[in-house]
Amino acid sequence: MPVPPTEKTGTADRGRPREFDPAVAIDAAGKLFWDQGYHATSIEDLCQATGLLRGSLYSAFGDKKGMLLAAIDQYGEKNLARLAESLSSREPTREGLRTALLYYTRTPTVLAGRHGCLVTNTALEMLPEDPDVEDRVERIFRRMTALLSAAVVRGQAAGLFNPNLDERTVGNYLLCVIQGLRVLGKVRTYGEKDLAATVDLVIAALS
Repeated sequence: MPVPPTEKTGTADRGRPREFDPAVAIDAAGKLFWDQGYHATSIEDLCQATGLLRGSLYSAFGDKKGMLLAAIDQYGEKNLARLAESLSSREPTREGLRTALLYYTRTPTVLAGRHGCLVTNTALEMLPEDPDVEDRVERIFRRMTALLSAAVVRGQAAGLFNPNLDERTVGNYLLCVIQGLRVLGKVRTYGEKDLAATVDLVIAALS
């Protein structure tokens, strides 16, 4: 069943308003940026992927850059929610953290077809020259670090992790591990089992 339209913007043929669901359009644009990168994606590509007329796209998002920022925001929120849910599971914190990290061994190698992560890919392509993208990426990474640090604190309180570890430093370390998994997963010589072994080593180091 098609998603009902939630917003009207732009002008369609014969002067009729063009209706579309912004979330669906942003998701389609995000997949295109994820696949092709920002600079290789044209406005025409975005119009074709989203089904929007050029006027509707500009009216809703301003320009190609505005659509990229919207895609990063939407993608980031979905992934932060998934990470938060994984880390707040009823499993013991050590296993819960391991399960959360193992997700990043499957995402680049299997689930994303070796495309890596939209946020990571965009950061590698556009930073440090673009302050708008940098701001988005920094906020997402900061929130990921906070979630990971909180999981470490819970593990320390339960006697599962080394109590002498600084939770903020470990949170940054785990973020680096996640980003490394995402990048290595794009290389075909690194399989899910190879990356899973790295996760097991990380968990052992925290204990």
